[in-house]
Amino acid sequence: MGMATAPARPTLPTSAVLAAMRRAPDAEWHAADLMRAAGLTSGSLYVALHGLQRRGWVTRTQTKAGTAAAPGRYRYAITPLAVDTEAVHDAGTRSRPAVHAAGWLLAAIVALVQAAEALSRTGARRLPDLGVYVGAVSGLRHGASLYDFVDGNDAPFTYPPFAGMLFWPLTYVARGPLEVAWTAATIAIVLGLAAYVARETRLPAPLTAIVLLLSAPVSSNLRFGQVSVALAALVVLDIAVVRATRWHGVITGVAAAIKLTPLIFIPLLWRAGRRRAALVATATFVGCAAIGYAAVPNDSRRFWGTAMWHVERLGHVTVSGNQSIDGALMRLGFADPGRSLVAMIIAGTVAVLALRRAGWAARAGDWFSAIVIVGAACVVASPVSWTHHQIWLVMAAGLPVAAGAAVRRGWALLVLAVM
Repeated sequence: MGMATAPARPTLPTSAVLAAMRRAPDAEWHAADLMRAAGLTSGSLYVALHGLQRRGWVTRTQTKAGTAAAPGRYRYAITPLAVDTEAVHDAGTRSRPAVHAAGWLLAAIVALVQAAEALSRTGARRLPDLGVYVGAVSGLRHGASLYDFVDGNDAPFTYPPFAGMLFWPLTYVARGPLEVAWTAATIAIVLGLAAYVARETRLPAPLTAIVLLLSAPVSSNLRFGQVSVALAALVVLDIAVVRATRWHGVITGVAAAIKLTPLIFIPLLWRAGRRRAALVATATFVGCAAIGYAAVPNDSRRFWGTAMWHVERLGHVTVSGNQSIDGALMRLGFADPGRSLVAMIIAGTVAVLALRRAGWAARAGDWFSAIVIVGAACVVASPVSWTHHQIWLVMAAGLPVAAGAAVRRGWALLVLAVM
């Protein structure tokens, strides 16, 4: 049968699961039965099943309450796409090394073009947000307040004082080399995110990198010299890589202390059963805030007491670049105090539903979906969500959709077209 793309060669745990399921291709398997049949641990099994579902080789259904089986248990079945996967792979990937190299060459060209476009701007249009970070902290070094700074574009410093402490070393680097280094670091972070998304979605890594580099959120990060994509990468690093260590939660806490939006990932950890990590993230966030208070007590009192509550400080929040619920209501003409109440109700509902669904996904081993769902909810629920915050919406193109192949492809293309 035909396929749009050739599947990747199965890894050892995946091959074991496929071999077990092929022995009874019409059966529906519970995880415990598959563990015994494939000879795998639960961790290896769920990682393998997650990958097989993304490729369309295995389907998952949930037992309904009231049946003879235990309610809520999942059953897995092999699909026709998984038949003779080795032959499909061998027939479809003979030229893969050359295509792979060409893809990375194209990704490098796209990255260079994006970097050149960002660095070729002049005056106040050249990496303006990086200019805010450096300008505000430079003022702090000379006795001014972080929150008195306003740049030539009327943009103030809006992050917690702890972020100012982290940005402090930037003030000792000449502006030109700093801009080049910041842009190169942003591109490196995007490539790291591309590698993660490609691994989780089984898409080619070069294609994933090109898609991310061409997206509006990444382009915005590069043009403005923003830190948003780095914070997204920190959350991914903590949840996807550090999860198996005792340090799980620390990086998420630091990210939230730099900019408050990653706070939404702490309840995700709790919902996913990672309660120690949630407590570690919370303690890290509080500890970082305490460091900021010890370093600049007056600015800390000003930020936590007044500045963080004044949304109008964040810029022209009524423009279409602000895709939060509150921003949408502003553009529709809703006035306070009713607007704020309606925005809080809608945003709170979205956040609760997203955390509930993401918790299910995480407990089933699908951490990629969990992270992206919560990240997308953060875009909706935050008081302000600029384009450079919306990297999660690009990654949402890789979410698994419980539908046929045509619908799955249509979902991905629709998301990417919008973003």
